[in-house]
Amino acid sequence: MVVIDSHVHIGLEGFLSEPISEERKSRPAFQDRMENSIARQIAAMDASSVDWAIVFGFPLKEVDRIQANGYVLDAYHTYPDRIIPFGLVGDDTEYWLQKGMMGFKQQNILYAPERFDLIRAYQTMAEADVPMLIHFRASEGYSVPDQAKAILRQVPNLKLMVAHMGRHTPNTSARVEEALLGLADEAQVIFDTSTVRDPAIIARAIEIIGEERLVFGSDYPFNGYLGGDPLADELDIIEQSKLPQPVKERILGQNIIDYLGLTIGKEAQ
Repeated sequence: MVVIDSHVHIGLEGFLSEPISEERKSRPAFQDRMENSIARQIAAMDASSVDWAIVFGFPLKEVDRIQANGYVLDAYHTYPDRIIPFGLVGDDTEYWLQKGMMGFKQQNILYAPERFDLIRAYQTMAEADVPMLIHFRASEGYSVPDQAKAILRQVPNLKLMVAHMGRHTPNTSARVEEALLGLADEAQVIFDTSTVRDPAIIARAIEIIGEERLVFGSDYPFNGYLGGDPLADELDIIEQSKLPQPVKERILGQNIIDYLGLTIGKEAQ
């Protein structure tokens, strides 16, 4: 079995190009340091027997996106047999694809993605057959299915990954079932399990969307402030879901291998 973490942040605090306001620092997302070195990430993967990880920078508007994306590619070049590089989305999608990015990440709350021509970026990704991983707003007045379908109406061939299963409150399944039901008919949309931490909703997701559209993610290094091991704790949620072992193995690795068209086999272990 190959284990792949489909949601990991790497980067250094020195990549901040402007200070984070005190108001923003008070939000839950800022309880952890915005830093995870390449070395720390590989050590965390080794400790939890994770073979590969999709990595991208910390998606803040204050982060120097060029530096962040460069660091991700450095990680890929250093560990080509462990790292799958995704870039923070911008108006330079073609450039980063040429550099080796295999997908992109967008955060609709902290990242200010409206700075960019997103539809053009999505069209470029669709043409290149690489996915867009989006952390959608899921608060009152924001429907994850509506946001996703608005994108897919304009770019029908886009591979779309829904971060955190579309949940609202971190470490809960709040609004997840709504997202699953609303996107059940969109075959190219998959969901990552990061920071949901509800074994029951993992099992429920399989009932709604099938066993091929759910992928494991940890959101590492976030949730470190809780005192545990964020990666091990997220893996344990999959174990607690009480799904058949073949289904767990799909979630933990095979689904994202198939989705990305990767040639990863037992030699990756």
